[in-house]
Amino acid sequence: MKAVSLNDPLEIRGIRLEGRIAAAPIATASADPEGGPTPRSLEIYGRLARCGADLVVVEHHAVSRKGRARVAQFRLDSEASEKANRPMAALFREAGCPAFVQINHAGSQIRDEALLAEKYPVSAPSEVKHPACPYPVRPKEMDAEEIHSVIESFAAAGKRAISAGYPGVQVHACHGYLLGQFLSPITNLRRDAYGGKIANRARLLLEIVEALRPAIGGEGVLSVRLGLSDSFPKDPPEGLTLEEGLWVARELAGLGIDHLDISGNLCGYDAPGEAYFADWARAAREAAPKVPVTCTGGIRKLETARRLVESGACDLVGIGRGLQKDPDLIRKWKENLR
Repeated sequence: MKAVSLNDPLEIRGIRLEGRIAAAPIATASADPEGGPTPRSLEIYGRLARCGADLVVVEHHAVSRKGRARVAQFRLDSEASEKANRPMAALFREAGCPAFVQINHAGSQIRDEALLAEKYPVSAPSEVKHPACPYPVRPKEMDAEEIHSVIESFAAAGKRAISAGYPGVQVHACHGYLLGQFLSPITNLRRDAYGGKIANRARLLLEIVEALRPAIGGEGVLSVRLGLSDSFPKDPPEGLTLEEGLWVARELAGLGIDHLDISGNLCGYDAPGEAYFADWARAAREAAPKVPVTCTGGIRKLETARRLVESGACDLVGIGRGLQKDPDLIRKWKENLR
């Protein structure tokens, strides 16, 4: 069998990608006060749409006002925000570049002190201060009604994303945001159906995925960015283990997701070295063999990206900060692949 190359096309639920290089999501903090794109947002994403990427994942959009991590974060929590998103989605259609939009709830992962001035109660799985939050935020434990509301908010946001013109959505379940907080035994101390063993800690994520499929329709692509562990590959294990993360990946595959993007959970996404999530991506691909997997994280060289795909570690490589430093990086890589 011929080895897959970075130039080979890939189809994800009827969406044809012309190659295997994706632009990874990076928060720009460029939204207006109502969560819509500003001229700066359109400039940033206009460049991304034309950067040569085979797929772009647009940064996280909050599913509710109380689900923001920053004041200047995009939202998909109303008809007005759906309408405001249409010009940004149109940039990708006009460029012929497929784009999925991330949807997220921050929980207690507050990244902007200005949010504290709004004085709304911060909710999380348990009354545990987030280990990565630099502010004195002690969240209140979500009750059953709030959990149900979050599920509905994700489903509604996914429907709005498709209506705005995106062909797919990506559920943000990593980097210690709300869904990652439920996955981790460090931030989830619950004793009900949403806490304890991994099957319970993953319940909210799995219920959101189940609610999203009918919401986005049969043609909408359903992707999940999953934090496989609370510890980086070379660090001592703590909290959510890799084995538990791979169990979640298998369950997501069983629910019929179309794409899996691998990252870290409470540990975040920034480790020393290059392609530090490569072994995780390979393990996730083995756990969910029918689901295309993206490996992102420290991929800086064309040789590294080529090796990851050709060796079968992943189906796609994601480039984030490399593109920030050099907007022509992917185009240069593709010239060298000819």
